Formats: sequence, C-alpha cells, structure tokens
Amino acid sequence: MNPRGTRARDVRAPRSPWARLDAVHRAVRETVAQTCALVAPRDCPCGAEGAWLCEGCRTLLASAPLRVETCCDALQLLDAARVHEEGPHQPAGVDHAPLLPVLALGEYTGDLQRLVLAWKNGGMLHLGSPIAAGLSTAVQQLGLRAAGDASGDGPLLVPVPSRLGARLRRGEDHTAELVRAMSRKGAGQPLLLRAVPTTGQGGQGARQRRTRRIRLTSPVPRELRRSGAQAVIVDDVVTTGATLRGMHEALTEAGLQVGGAVVVASARVPSRSRTIDQETLQESWHAVPTRHRSESPSRGGAEPSRGAIVAGLRERPHHR
Repeated sequence: MNPRGTRARDVRAPRSPWARLDAVHRAVRETVAQTCALVAPRDCPCGAEGAWLCEGCRTLLASAPLRVETCCDALQLLDAARVHEEGPHQPAGVDHAPLLPVLALGEYTGDLQRLVLAWKNGGMLHLGSPIAAGLSTAVQQLGLRAAGDASGDGPLLVPVPSRLGARLRRGEDHTAELVRAMSRKGAGQPLLLRAVPTTGQGGQGARQRRTRRIRLTSPVPRELRRSGAQAVIVDDVVTTGATLRGMHEALTEAGLQVGGAVVVASARVPSRSRTIDQETLQESWHAVPTRHRSESPSRGGAEPSRGAIVAGLRERPHHR
C-alpha cells in the first residue's frame, strides 16, 4: 500500500504505432465488409451467413456422384427390356437397359436445388468452380466404365446448348462456362457446338418431354471423329432424360462416340424412381399385343395390367 494513502497508478507501455495502424486497418476492413454486404450479401444460397458457399454446401457438391440413368424414362430402351419373374421379395416386373450412363451430384431438391438456381439465375457465378470440381469427379468415374478413350486430353466435354432467350436473360451460356471450368480442372477438352434445341420443356406433356430433338448447326472437326475420343454430355438438371437422348442422337449422327453424361442434379434418384406416370403407362400399352389388352385406354377402356405388360414383353424377341 502506498504509505501516503494515494492510489497507485498502473504503468503501461506506450502503444506501438504499428499496433495502432493494425487496429485502424481492422476497423476499415470490417467497415468495408459490412458495406459490401449491404450491396451484395455474402450469404450461401442455403441461407448460411458469412460465406458465399458454406462448408455444408461445399461438402454436398463434393459428395460421391449417383447413377441416375434408371430414373430417366426417355433413356430406357424398350428393345433391351428384360422381364424378371416374381420372387419372394419382389414382384414381377421389367428391367430396362438405359441408353447411356448418367451421373449426378444429387437430387434436385433442398440445398442442391438452391445452389443450382443461384448459379443459373441468381448471378452467383462463383459457384461454377465447385460445381465443376464435383462434375470432374463424375467424369473420372465415367472414364472407368468407358473404354477406348484414345484422346490424350481426356474425353470431349459437350455442353447441352441453352436457348437464345435463356442466354440473353442470364448474360452467358452457363453450361458452356461450366465445361470450360471443368476443362481447367483436367476433366477433358471442351467441345462447344452450336445447336438448335427445341422449345423449352415447360408446359409439355410427359410424352413430348421424352421425344426432344436437337439439331447441330456446327460440324464436328474431322480429327475429333477420327481420334476415337468419347464424348461426355454435360447439363445442369435431368428430368426425363429427353434432352440427353436428343444430344446423344445428334452427336452420334455427327460421328462421335458418346460415353455418358454428367449433370449437377437429377429430378429423381434411384430410391424414388419406382412410380410410373399415366402417360408412361399408356405408351407401354402400345407395346402389348392386342390379345393381351382390352379396349385402348385412350378410348375410355380398361388400362393394361402389369401382368399384361410383362406378358407382352416376355413374348418379344430379345436383342443383345
């Protein structure tokens, strides 16, 4: 205790000018960050604050791709259908052989749907890089299943062409930019072809969505056709698979070998793809012989039973 009864004064070292400058720098940086957040919020599409892409969504885009070709009605080949008999744990049914393998990063719902919409229509172009990284992994998995890739630069990455109106509205061709980002990550070499797609699929029936045609308006270079390199179709979302089928037909007619497709999201995943819509059932009706069906459902008659469809396909010759 001070013998004079006065309060002792704490002795502090004078603050360094560098420490003061560092404090000012932190204050300015925080002010600038808060101001920018008012103009362009730094939030993840899932709603997480403080980052343009949170760790949860980053992990979602880096998850193992899913095989979803069995969920796409337009990709099923009726000529390659196989009937399996009723067993103790499964009913009788039909197994279809898909036209090509399709890998997706996940189901088009929840956070993945928000990420896709923010990337396509929300102007969050920075999401293209992590999406491209996830699809590059999917392309590598396709390469393990595909044979005969004679190109030293990997497969040909062919984006599904966007409609002109969509490109003007977004200010870019998002699938073409995605393919370029995948190429920078070593997934393959981009092949940007001009094409004339049909009108958008919104408002169309299930049968129309499964018969989409795409016409290429730019030729495929001759050296690529002769190289034997396989093409991988790249798209954002797959629903029925009609667009992928149309691209497969267009590329095949142009002389390219199509090894598969990769998409960011799929409207259905295998665990939820067991339902068949009404138009799919009516299309299956036309493959059933007349003696196995009653009046056509389009005329108000009874619909074909599962047994009739299975019986009709069982009598059809099997093609390998």
